[in-house]
Amino acid sequence: MQRVLTPAWWLADGGRRVGAIALVAGIVIAGPLLDGAGESFWMMALTRALILGVLAVATNVAWGVTGIFTLGQAVFFGVGAYVVGLLATREDVVALESLAGAALGAGLLCGLVVGAFLFFGRRRVGMLYVGLVTLALSYALERLASVWGEIGAGNGITGIPLPTLLGTEIEPGISFFWVAVVTLLVVLGLAWAVMRSQFGMVMRAIRDDDERAEFLGYRRPIVQLVVFAATGGVGALAGGLYALEEGFVSPTFLGVSLSTQVLIYVLLGGRDSLVGPLVGVLLLEVGGQRVQEELPTEWPIIVGAVLLLVILFLPNGLTQLGRRRRRAAAPRPETAAEVSGGDPRGE
Repeated sequence: MQRVLTPAWWLADGGRRVGAIALVAGIVIAGPLLDGAGESFWMMALTRALILGVLAVATNVAWGVTGIFTLGQAVFFGVGAYVVGLLATREDVVALESLAGAALGAGLLCGLVVGAFLFFGRRRVGMLYVGLVTLALSYALERLASVWGEIGAGNGITGIPLPTLLGTEIEPGISFFWVAVVTLLVVLGLAWAVMRSQFGMVMRAIRDDDERAEFLGYRRPIVQLVVFAATGGVGALAGGLYALEEGFVSPTFLGVSLSTQVLIYVLLGGRDSLVGPLVGVLLLEVGGQRVQEELPTEWPIIVGAVLLLVILFLPNGLTQLGRRRRRAAAPRPETAAEVSGGDPRGE
């Protein structure tokens, strides 16, 4: 049945929407302020966080919305980064439009190949199977990249030139910040539109009960393949932008460490919220930057402890705090006794 978007629907989720808009507005304002203050370090940290936020949002659409538990999202990130790095250093392609398109296309193709293997077998595959296969793929590709001389082996690809957009060179700083912001906003907008569409309802139905969804006539493998390929393409786009921003590509871009890190972003922020993963990225990559520098050895322990507390007390992530506050502040429905001014029997 087609979802009808009414004013009541808009107001029912208004608190979450206002929070998302406020978060995005804060990011947009923070960039020029940091640039004006000459805080180049924090500007670069925020830019990197926004690019990783694109990867986290894509992962959340696959896992949080559709139920595809992938432990290898870094595979697409790394593929996009290597495609961009090779084109820029060996083919002298520096146009951002071409590089972004190549990364996106490579991610889509990779997602289709891996997704066809995962979802079109003879047997129905569960979440654990998908997680183990993607984890093994991430580990294998990282090992392969670290010994493959044609793509730089353990040294990766260095010296990636600055990209150009419409003939103008994009330098690190505020220019690349706006590229990251626009990319993130486009991805968030597309994800929001998909989630509010009929296809988005099917995605959630497959996540909640795939057998019942198939009984109702929906083709589970096709939906999963489309989502897996699309999120793979977006992840590869993020990897390509990250390579351009950093100026190098490393085998770790394909590895298990990054795949696990992205899941932490999603769990920390909340996988039932579109901007939840972005909250997780900003907290760890920007908010925790000083703590990580001062306590490099203890930092993984701190992150693990915080994540454990969130899982125990806020299973839907930190964005659940806002919903709890709104529910607590909401007026309590009046009972019959309160309306009549007497006891519950109205006497």
